[in-house]
Amino acid sequence: MKIPFKEKWLFMEKEDYANYLFVVSTWNGYTYLPKKWGFINGRYLAAEYINSACNLFTLYEPNERANKDYFRTLFTKPEIWDKLHKLNDKSAKEMFVFGRKIKKLNVTKLSNRQLLNLMRSFIKVQLGVHVTRGPMFLMETPVNFLTDYLYNYLEECYSENKPAKIKPAEAFQTLVTPTRKSILTIEREELINIAKTRDLVKRKSNLIKHAKKYEWLEYGLQGKKLLEADHFNKEIKIILKQNPKNLLKEISQASSNLLKNQKNICQKYKIGNTHQKIFEIVRNDFYTRLNSKYAQFYGYYCIEGLLKEIGKRCGLSLEQVRFLAPEDYKKALIDGKDYSQITSERQKYSLHISDKGKTSYWAGAAAKKIMSRIKFYRQAEKSGTGEIIKGQAAYSGKAKGRVKIINTIQEMAKMHAGNILVSHMTNPDIVPAMKLASSIVTDLGGITCHAAIVARELKKPCVIGTKTATQVLKDGDLVEVDATKGIVKKL
Repeated sequence: MKIPFKEKWLFMEKEDYANYLFVVSTWNGYTYLPKKWGFINGRYLAAEYINSACNLFTLYEPNERANKDYFRTLFTKPEIWDKLHKLNDKSAKEMFVFGRKIKKLNVTKLSNRQLLNLMRSFIKVQLGVHVTRGPMFLMETPVNFLTDYLYNYLEECYSENKPAKIKPAEAFQTLVTPTRKSILTIEREELINIAKTRDLVKRKSNLIKHAKKYEWLEYGLQGKKLLEADHFNKEIKIILKQNPKNLLKEISQASSNLLKNQKNICQKYKIGNTHQKIFEIVRNDFYTRLNSKYAQFYGYYCIEGLLKEIGKRCGLSLEQVRFLAPEDYKKALIDGKDYSQITSERQKYSLHISDKGKTSYWAGAAAKKIMSRIKFYRQAEKSGTGEIIKGQAAYSGKAKGRVKIINTIQEMAKMHAGNILVSHMTNPDIVPAMKLASSIVTDLGGITCHAAIVARELKKPCVIGTKTATQVLKDGDLVEVDATKGIVKKL
């Protein structure tokens, strides 16, 4: 691969944990989108791994061109976004079906060829789940291209029409909230119904089944911990204190009110048909992103046994198997190539760059030599060096508490109920800490980022895209979060 060193590169985001299984095929897919989708390809998508943490970056100018093209299609070809979301929904269903099938197999009795075919099938299904998230991800990362536009649009509408009591931040949050139930809401409703069961023996039996059904919810990319019955039993105790029937009514009423409020805002703000459609696209993308991510994590949960069996036959640990590139599985399983040293080097320090559907790899000194020649475009940062840090409201509300910087699973131990969780960019591994937080603040992220999605589900005040929160704030700082205004203030 000829790398354009003379051009500027753009840092996209930092993943505090990632692996080749999650990133490589997806990055490859983003640079080779099917023509029938109607979106132009990304170019030169790269990932740098440092002790399994991962920095994602891309070539600046092609990224700008792609963003502008994706943005243009919202106005000129909104139907291609609808088709993309339908494809994402279909792929998510396929992943759940595929996962259940794999989970039932006794992989120890399969041949190496059969194991290879299963991995190829999984990667194919994963592409459908993950790559369909590409256009919105690229448009919103790292610059919140669409988020900023829609905020500004609503502020103009507010200035012109002066809708009583409905501020732009509140209008934005309402208009981008999905109307379809997420898998987290469905799980919550099912657990509330179990709590309603008066027969204690039946309740216990249903709880055990529920725990088995949803033990994977916090599996993420590497499954550090599965949820046990005790976790859900604690949730039931909380539900019982709050009255299960009332909770179900609240969920139902919230769904009904959401539709009314969205219609009301469109009328009060005099939002035209074109922009109503764009908000609908964002809502659908919000839903499909959460749904497909959980489908993907369910897939990882289901193939853990398959990955362990591949590792056993190829002399690799589970984590080393996750650092095999898609084309490596055949070489390891069929050709007998030893990847033990290569995968260890990849975890410690490595780099891969994808373009036009092909990926090149470097590790160790070779990767560092490439990185030393890459020059990054410097973005102007938002205000955030004084007592007030500004970002965007992902879910409204106010909270006051002590800051805890949480980026990794290991750091969650310092989190206590009521703390303000501050992170580069949240990920599924730290959801337990997010549940304890009174508010969530991130450096990075846009409309459909993980923090925004989970904050809505948990109904936690959330400010995203501050750029500098983890630099300005430190553990123990007392802060006040006004997520309605998108402000974090040191006290």
